[in-house]
Amino acid sequence: MLTSTIPTGTRRCRWVGITMLFLTCSGAWAQGADAEARSAPVATAQRDVLDLSRAWRAALEYDHAYRAAISEQAATQTERAQGRAGLLPQVQAGYQRSRVTGSLTRLDFLDGQSGSRLDYDSYNAYIQLQQSLLSPGRYADYQRGNARADMGAAVFEVKRQDAGMRLAIAYFNTLLAYEGLALQRSLTTSLQSQAAAIESLYRQHEATRIDVQETEARLAVARADLIVAADQSTVALRELETLLSIVPTHLATLGDDFPLPPLRPAKLHEWLDKARSDNADVQAAQLAIRVASTEVDVAASRYMPTTDLVVAYGRSNSEDLSALNQRTNTFSIGIQISIPLFAGGYSKANVARARSERSRLQHELRATLERTDAEVTRQYTNVQAGADHIEALRAAVASGELSLHSAQKGFMVGITGNLEVLKVQDRLYRTRYELAKAQLEYLLARLSLAAAVGDLHSNTFDELNDTYLNKVVSLIDNTPRGSVLVARSEQ
Repeated sequence: MLTSTIPTGTRRCRWVGITMLFLTCSGAWAQGADAEARSAPVATAQRDVLDLSRAWRAALEYDHAYRAAISEQAATQTERAQGRAGLLPQVQAGYQRSRVTGSLTRLDFLDGQSGSRLDYDSYNAYIQLQQSLLSPGRYADYQRGNARADMGAAVFEVKRQDAGMRLAIAYFNTLLAYEGLALQRSLTTSLQSQAAAIESLYRQHEATRIDVQETEARLAVARADLIVAADQSTVALRELETLLSIVPTHLATLGDDFPLPPLRPAKLHEWLDKARSDNADVQAAQLAIRVASTEVDVAASRYMPTTDLVVAYGRSNSEDLSALNQRTNTFSIGIQISIPLFAGGYSKANVARARSERSRLQHELRATLERTDAEVTRQYTNVQAGADHIEALRAAVASGELSLHSAQKGFMVGITGNLEVLKVQDRLYRTRYELAKAQLEYLLARLSLAAAVGDLHSNTFDELNDTYLNKVVSLIDNTPRGSVLVARSEQ
C-alpha cells in the first residue's frame, strides 16, 4: 500500500495530493455527468427540435414504405367500383363505313350472261344497352370487389402500424446511441482528469507507477470505446433520417422524471380480448377469408344461367347486296338467356381451387390469432417486468454512486487500490447505460403493446412524448472528424 512506501515526513503532502486528485476526478466526473444529464426546455419556437410526435408526422409524409402503402390502398379501393360496374347497364355503340368496288355477274338462260359494275358506299351504325337481370357471377364479382376494398384498408392499417413501430425503433436506437456516447464521453473526461492527477502525484512520489499505468490503460480503452460509440451514434441517426428525409439538429430525449404508471386495463385477459377483435393483422386475415369466400361464389357462379335485357337501335345503308341502295332503321328489345352446359371440367376445378384457398386462409387466421396472443403476452410482460427492472437499476445506480464514493475514500486512506476504484467506476457507468436502455425498452414495449391491440395512433405517440421525452440535446459534433453525432445537452 502507499502508506508503507511514503516516508512519514511526506505523509501530509500525500494526503493533500490524494485529496486534490479525487476532488479533481470527482469534479470532472460530476461535471461530465451533469453536463449530459441537464435538460433544456423544448423551445420549438426558437429552434428546430425533433421529438417523437414530430418524427411520427414527418414519417407519415416522407417514409417511402408508408407512402407506397397509401398508393396500394388507393389501388384496392377501386375494386369496389369495378365490382359494382358489372351490375350497372352496359352501353356500347359502333359505326362502320366502307367503299365497295366490284362487279356483279348474272346468269340468264334466255339472254345469257350479263354483268354490271358495283361501286357504292356502305355504312352501319348501332347503339346497344345491356342490363343484367339475373347474373350470380356479376353479383359475386360485386361482393368480391367490396371484400377486396375492405381488405385493402385492413392491410393498409397493418402497414401503418409497422411504420409506427419502425419509426419508434429508429428513434429509440438514436436515443440509446446518444446515451451511450454521452456516458462514454463523460467517462473519458473523468479518466483524463484522473490520469493527469495520478501522473502529477507520481512525479511527487505520492503514487506508484502501477497506478499510473492502470489509469492510462483504462483511459486508452475508454477512448477506443468512445470512437465506437460515436460511430454507432452516426449510424443510428442516419437510419432515423432515412425515415424522415430531414436532418435534425436537436433531439428530444429522456428526461429526469420517468414515471411508471400501471397499465390500463390491468388484466392480461382484457388485453388479449381487445387484440383478438382489434389487432390489424387479425382483421386483415379475417377479411382475407371473406375475399376467399367470394372467390368461391364467383367460381360456382359459372354453373348458373344468366339473364340479360338487351335493347338495340341501328341504322344502315347498303349494308349488303340484298339491301343495296336501301336505308334501314331497326329497334330491338329482348331477353337474352345463357345456360352453361359443359366447360371441359374448368368450373369444377376452379371451385375446388377456391375452396382450398379459403381453407388455407382459415388456418392462417388461427396462426395469426396464436401469434397475436403470444405477442400481447410478451409485450404485457415486458411492460410489467420492465417497470421492476427500471426500479432495480435505479437502486443499482444509487448504490454504485455510494460504492464509488467509498472506493475513493478507501484509496485516500490506503485501504483500496486504484484498480478497484477504476472497476467500481466502470460498473457505475455500465449501470447508467443499462438504466437508459431499460427505460427505452420499456417505452418500446408500451408502443408494441398498443400496436398489438390495434391502438397505435398519433395520440399514443403524443402522450408518450409529452410524458417522457422532455429534455433537448444537440446533435451537432464539432470534432475534427466532422460527423453529425449526438453530442451534448444544452442548458
